[in-house]
Amino acid sequence: MIKFAGIADPYRVGVYSVERNAAVLQRYRYLHEGLLRAAAGQLPGRGDWNLRMGMCKHLYEDAEAADLLHKRIPELRTSSAVLVKDPDPRLTLLMEELVHAQTDLEWASAVYEVIKPAMLEAFRHHLAHTQQIVDQPTIRILRQAAADLEDQIEWGAALLVDLRTQGEPSGEEQELCSVLRLLLQAAGGVAGDLPRSAEVPRRWRSGKPYAIPSRSRRDPNRMGPTTLARTGVENPPADPVLRELVFKMRVRQEEMTACDLIAGVLYSQQHMPWSFYHDLARHIWDEARHAMFGQAALEEDGYEWMTRPQYTSDYDVNAEKIPAAQYAWLSIGIEEGAMVSLGKKKEFEWCRDEAKHPLMTQFQDYDWADEVVHANLGRKWAPDLMGEPIGFVREIAQKELDHFWAEVRKAEQQQAK
Repeated sequence: MIKFAGIADPYRVGVYSVERNAAVLQRYRYLHEGLLRAAAGQLPGRGDWNLRMGMCKHLYEDAEAADLLHKRIPELRTSSAVLVKDPDPRLTLLMEELVHAQTDLEWASAVYEVIKPAMLEAFRHHLAHTQQIVDQPTIRILRQAAADLEDQIEWGAALLVDLRTQGEPSGEEQELCSVLRLLLQAAGGVAGDLPRSAEVPRRWRSGKPYAIPSRSRRDPNRMGPTTLARTGVENPPADPVLRELVFKMRVRQEEMTACDLIAGVLYSQQHMPWSFYHDLARHIWDEARHAMFGQAALEEDGYEWMTRPQYTSDYDVNAEKIPAAQYAWLSIGIEEGAMVSLGKKKEFEWCRDEAKHPLMTQFQDYDWADEVVHANLGRKWAPDLMGEPIGFVREIAQKELDHFWAEVRKAEQQQAK
């Protein structure tokens, strides 16, 4: 079709007025943000490595969808003030129950068998029934969001098969799913356009506030124990260059602990501008990709890493600190510090010139680029979180670094005994 720039069905009247469209998109926005925040709160307590990677990727994709909706909703004659409001108390309760998921299987079944399929169905309905010319900005957003949801749900189905073969389901994951389905039904579905009951559902687990774990978890059935000391690989190469190379691979793989730290900051720090949560979601996904760098390099070269002790110091040492101190430690102390010392540049050049390892050279090249972004995020947000100028934040970051390295040295000394 050449007419209408290829837009199909241009003559049909859509079911969404400007007002209704804005109200429905507000619900979509809230669900994407709620999934982002719940995933951040859950991440430190989830053990399965593949689930963790998926959570990091999907919370970033939720943040991207929410960000586009943040921009679209005010275009529909709607005050931007609604963007900080919950559109439906039953959807609020849905997210408050979700974040209380107690196992990997509970989280995965709730997200990939209940909530995201319901969102995908609503988005497809919206795409099919909105006026195809007037609502092209919304259509572009929902097409990408729907494509992401399709991938997420397909991946989640494969993950759930794996999780369910690991042990007998407790049955509570089905109870959680039933609770969430009832809440969606009570809310009139994702879009709020289905019949709803006047009876407000009661709380199940969310009568008590969710407490984010104080220690990072790894799957005890498949992975080594968590540790505050780096352990490398078993039987490292005798060649000093290869030994250093493999150590760098392992350090990259262990950056999952940074994901936990940032996720804890995102979940715990309230009342920040939306752009803060959007930026931290990207920061989490970057650190997860860095962990993938190490995993891919180790596996490509034939090194077993999963059953080795898993380094969790970034989160475990800092978990009891306030979010401002945690983020200052990472973004200013570690990441800005790596720019000042040229540490990331040197790692890239070493992999290129000394180790001559093409895959790790490319990984370190992009790791360096990402860390420049992260240092900039630290300079942007750490002063805001701390309520202090950047110079004072750097002093705090240095004190937190001193404390961190002291704890890591203790662990290393205990490990050496």
